[in-house]
Amino acid sequence: MPPALHSAVDPSLFATAALLVAAASLTAFGARRRRYDGWRWWVAALWLTTAGAAAAAWLAPATGSFGATLSSLLLMQWPLLALVGLRRFHPRQTLPGRERWDWALLATAGLLTCASAWAGPADAAWLAAACGMAVHLYTAHVLFMGPSGRDFTPVQGLSLVVALLAFVPGLAALADTPALTPLAARTTAAALGTVVLAFVAITLVCERTERQLRDSRRRLRVLANLDTLTQVPNRRHFQELADQALGQDEPGTAVLLNFDIDHFKRINDLFGHAAGDRALCLVSGAMLDNLRAHDVPGRQGGDEFVLLLRRTTPRDAMGVAARIVAEVQRRAPDHQLPTLSLSFGIVQIGFGESIGAAMRRADQAMYEAKRQGRSRAVAAAGNEERPVFAESQRLGLTPA
Repeated sequence: MPPALHSAVDPSLFATAALLVAAASLTAFGARRRRYDGWRWWVAALWLTTAGAAAAAWLAPATGSFGATLSSLLLMQWPLLALVGLRRFHPRQTLPGRERWDWALLATAGLLTCASAWAGPADAAWLAAACGMAVHLYTAHVLFMGPSGRDFTPVQGLSLVVALLAFVPGLAALADTPALTPLAARTTAAALGTVVLAFVAITLVCERTERQLRDSRRRLRVLANLDTLTQVPNRRHFQELADQALGQDEPGTAVLLNFDIDHFKRINDLFGHAAGDRALCLVSGAMLDNLRAHDVPGRQGGDEFVLLLRRTTPRDAMGVAARIVAEVQRRAPDHQLPTLSLSFGIVQIGFGESIGAAMRRADQAMYEAKRQGRSRAVAAAGNEERPVFAESQRLGLTPA
């Protein structure tokens, strides 16, 4: 490079241009997205560093020590503002130290840098470099000793960059390169560090946004699949789960129970809809407490429930129905409810029979239980056109 061109090159000008682009980009990125706690500190760090680089490029050559001191103040703040932003961005992940310690260090380094303006040029440059190194190493230590894990991988990378940049002014002084003065070295180091900070900030925000979207989709799937009142699978999801279960088991080994609360409308009329909701929750809770892990419960709608018992027989299903009724009647007084009774229809799912066809047969058996006086379980065989009600069993007490 020709000597004239070499002397015209000012690293502070390139640093100012790069910082201006990075700060504007980060600001625009935040304007289009939700700004989390800590975001404004990162944006402030970039703009203050941009102002420091501009002061180093234009103000310091014109005003001497005043411009150099102002530039040093503006350039040294970015590691600690980045740290403050990270503390607030991850409030549940404790970083070592306290935020007030960060501000105390920044204030102390700033006062020492201001005091250096009354010292000689060599002492002022040395003191400003020492203050900047202390700020960098403190920040790097806190970030490196923070929590580990995937969420903090970008932060660990930032800590390494901050630690390396702490030594740039000292290395520049040892190199004794006329084009790279101590102030220009600090400006270049601050520009590199804040550009990395901008990438880390964008990465952290994008990862958190993506994680929140995944959580929202997961919650929406749960809400779409569960009945909100009783917290059991709704009709559609029950059929999906039941079809999966039937595909995994040997054909003809599953039993379907369809049941509802006897005289449920009377409960709503006499005791109010809140009592009706309590009755539904009581029945669903008793049903869930008497299931095995691989059985499939569901709510059909209204006061009607359905239950798929895998690898069992209708006689065993009668025992399950009796236990559900006994549990419901035992808990009813605790829920400020009258004695409840349930009517069950029970069918063995046949070879090749769909869950929809089995539910229609179970529904026929349930209405046969009501015809026989309610508060009972009726098992049905045969087919939908010619049902055979093979067994009937009285369950629990009959409401007055």
